[in-house]
Amino acid sequence: MSRQAAQNDELYFQMYGLTAKSPAALNTALKHAIETMHRTLYAPSGGELTASELALLEKAGVDIAEHPKRDDPMMTYAAEFGAILATSLSPTEAAKRLGGVTAVRVRQMIRGGALYAIQVEGRWKIPVFQFGRKGLVPNITEVNVVVPRTLDAVSVLRWYTTPDPELETPAGDVLSPLGWLKAGMEAAPVAAMAHDL
Repeated sequence: MSRQAAQNDELYFQMYGLTAKSPAALNTALKHAIETMHRTLYAPSGGELTASELALLEKAGVDIAEHPKRDDPMMTYAAEFGAILATSLSPTEAAKRLGGVTAVRVRQMIRGGALYAIQVEGRWKIPVFQFGRKGLVPNITEVNVVVPRTLDAVSVLRWYTTPDPELETPAGDVLSPLGWLKAGMEAAPVAAMAHDL
């Protein structure tokens, strides 16, 4: 793949709010999946209902028109999950980022809940949002231990990166849980929110 093609792929993912540092083949496959998912998963909904069902929905105020240009939640989820997987770290890579820590210790942190990780085909994948320039985001381990293990990776990342009015700084800025922790604020309010997920 040429350098220009790789840059085009990077720009493509940025249009969807994603950054992916993955092999070119994965980017190509994910790009193709995003572009074709709506067409392959969904038939025109109007053709799946009878005329009387359509009339009833219209009478109830339901918008039954097709909107092929609207974002498809399934497509968005797949793209976000693909980006998480593509940028996640292995325990060995995470150990290097943490400095002075072994891969065994990283696995212990995962088992204890201090690091949020997902298992894919028997291998741990550690999403990079937990890491700052040097080591982990401050106090994130105190929040990770409270995040329900039943939540999927996309939901966890969305929660961490969505601004919440409960996290307002003294200057009046509303931060996301991740932004709050990166700003060096105490973990208690974020951990309390995570407990309620």
